[in-house]
Amino acid sequence: MTWWCAALGEPWSWTWRAYPGVWLFIFGIAAAYGAGAVRGRSAGEAIARRDIALFATGLGVLWLGADWPLGTLAAGYLLSARIVQYVLFVLVAPPLILLGIPRWMWRRILRRPAAAWLARLLVRPLIPLIVYNAVLVAAHLPSVIDGLGGSPWGAFALDLSMIVSGLVFWWPALGRLPELEPMGYGGRIGYLLLSVFVPTVPGAFYTFARYPIYGLYELAPRVYDIPAVADQQVAGLIMKLGGGFILFGTMSVMFFRWFAREEATEITETEVV
Repeated sequence: MTWWCAALGEPWSWTWRAYPGVWLFIFGIAAAYGAGAVRGRSAGEAIARRDIALFATGLGVLWLGADWPLGTLAAGYLLSARIVQYVLFVLVAPPLILLGIPRWMWRRILRRPAAAWLARLLVRPLIPLIVYNAVLVAAHLPSVIDGLGGSPWGAFALDLSMIVSGLVFWWPALGRLPELEPMGYGGRIGYLLLSVFVPTVPGAFYTFARYPIYGLYELAPRVYDIPAVADQQVAGLIMKLGGGFILFGTMSVMFFRWFAREEATEITETEVV
C-alpha cells in the first residue's frame, strides 16, 4: 500500500487499493469548509443548500480523480486516464468548489492582507492564463511525467499543481466578489476563448504521434491489452474534445446570462423614460 497513487509496475487488477493520503487530503478540505461554516454561523451567516451541493460535488470530483481506480490508472497504466484526471482536476472540480464557497466566506478569507492581495492579483486575466498554460505544458512534458510518476511524492506534486492551476484559472472567470472589480461577461468569454487553443497542442501530438511519447505508459503493464499508441490517441481526443466541450459550454451559459442582463437593463431604461 502507498499513501498516494503512483506507478508501481504491478499488473493491473480491479482489486481495491487503499490510498490514505488521498482520504486525508479530501477530509482536510472538507474539514476546513465545515470549520468556516461553523464560524460563520456563530456570526449570523448561513450556507445555502446550493452552495453545499456545489462544494460537495466539486470535492467528490477531486476524490474521483485522485483515488482508486481512476487515480491508479492515471498514475501508471493509461495516459487516457491521466487526461480524464486532468480534465476533472482543472476544468470540472475547481469551478464547483469556488462557486460552493459563499461570498461571505470569501470575504472572511480575504480579511487577511496576503489573501486579499493575491485575490486582487489573480482576478486580472494575464497571470491566471500564464499559470494555467504553464502548468498545462509542464504537466505533460515527458521528462515531468516520466520523472514524477514513479513516486507517491512526485505524483502528489503533479496532481496538486493541476488542482491549484485550475483554481487560479477559474477565479477571474467566475467573478465571485463584485468589490474586486472582476471582468464583465464579455471579458470572461474572451478569457475562456483564449484558453481553448493551447490544450490542442498536446492533444494533436497524442492523436497523430506514431510512437508512445511517455516511457511510463509505454512500459506500463497493459490494461485489457490496449496498445500504448491507441491509448495515447484516445488521450488526444479527450484532451481536445472534453476540455473544449466544458469551456465552450461555460461560454454559452455566460453569453445567455449576458444577453439576459442587457435585455433587462434595456427594459428598465425604457420604463424609466
